[in-house]
Amino acid sequence: MNSYHTPVLAESCVKYLNPQPGGVYVDATLGGGGHALALLQKCPQLRLYGFDQDPEAIAQARATLADYQDQVEFIPANFVRQRTELALRQVKAIDGVLFDLGVSSHQLDTPERGFSFDREAPLDMRMDGRITRTAEEIVNQSSQSELAKIFKEWGEEPQAGRIARKIVEQRNLKPVATTRDLARLIEQVYTPGTRDALKAKVRIFQALRICVNRELEVLEPALQDAINLLKPQGRIVVLSYHSLEDRIVKNTFRRAAASCVCPPGLPQCVCGKKRQLELLTKRPLTAEDTEVESNVRSRSVRLRAAEKLMGET
Repeated sequence: MNSYHTPVLAESCVKYLNPQPGGVYVDATLGGGGHALALLQKCPQLRLYGFDQDPEAIAQARATLADYQDQVEFIPANFVRQRTELALRQVKAIDGVLFDLGVSSHQLDTPERGFSFDREAPLDMRMDGRITRTAEEIVNQSSQSELAKIFKEWGEEPQAGRIARKIVEQRNLKPVATTRDLARLIEQVYTPGTRDALKAKVRIFQALRICVNRELEVLEPALQDAINLLKPQGRIVVLSYHSLEDRIVKNTFRRAAASCVCPPGLPQCVCGKKRQLELLTKRPLTAEDTEVESNVRSRSVRLRAAEKLMGET
């Protein structure tokens, strides 16, 4: 559908969003426009607001969605700004919203972006060029304990301390400037060429990417803003690709679907909380083997969906 970035679980996303003519929808992570295209092909009579902080993604999405240009407004901003940006456009409520989290295939495959350890490139990892601090600056300026914390918390790396120490030892001699520089340091802790080394590189690069782009920091408030914006019977669909993202999505949905958050043991509810969501996926949806074979990125996907309740319950 889109060589820039193949949309994952596109049919399922459209199914759960259930687009309706005249409805207002948000693609919070537009990417190359693949999911948005599937949505508009299903229901051309909707209005779509597409967010992406990457100018290259916005440019590609404009081309992908050229046949629907009258139905789409492109917003070059991170999804954490959706409430503000929509308010500026007098949009007070929406019928559906999609989040496709993490890094896109195009970003991984563009060497100069520095997201992949398979290609020699500057350690950048910024999804938005306006972000001031790159991965190289984090690697070369953070303390050993700060690096270990980043790798442990956002990469779930068991050898976080040892890798952080290797980085500090190396940068005392020469800055760690490229993706290959960092990959070689990781391989000094793990045996080069092994599966363990590969997994470690994935975890460390993930942790740095999350840190540079504040991905987990902005996710929960953005999800809650989206839930608040939904009209009754509006739908939210989220695709996540690692456990840290999925945990935030799951917990945010569960809180919004709960009718009481009082501590156990109280004789009656005193919190006054009202349910906002009905969960549509009791367990996350995963990709079929056929999709994984054609699009390796879908291997780790978890889709969660929910519907806004009609009123306070």
